[in-house]
Amino acid sequence: MDFSVKNANYERVTAVMDRFLKERYSTVCSCPRCTNDIAAIALNYLPPHYYVDKEEKMGTGSPWIMVENAVIEAIGRVAENPNYPHNPKGTRSHDSHDFAS
Repeated sequence: MDFSVKNANYERVTAVMDRFLKERYSTVCSCPRCTNDIAAIALNYLPPHYYVDKEEKMGTGSPWIMVENAVIEAIGRVAENPNYPHNPKGTRSHDSHDFAS
């Protein structure tokens, strides 16, 4: 049987991030680089909650309000300082994105 270690907060962060980028922060870039940066920053704000088996996952992870706050903070940081050296033709510029809570 194969086992792997997973962080329960990763699933929570990606779920909140996806929802927020579609609904509340639709003007913030959601390219793979920016979404990975947002996820990494948010996860660094949260304590790790690791599990191996699906049964161990039940009830693990930070409270949803903590996850939402970490994602909001991470979106703000990436929107203000994207780690994105260029603006490929046909894509939105990071400089033109508005960040509103």
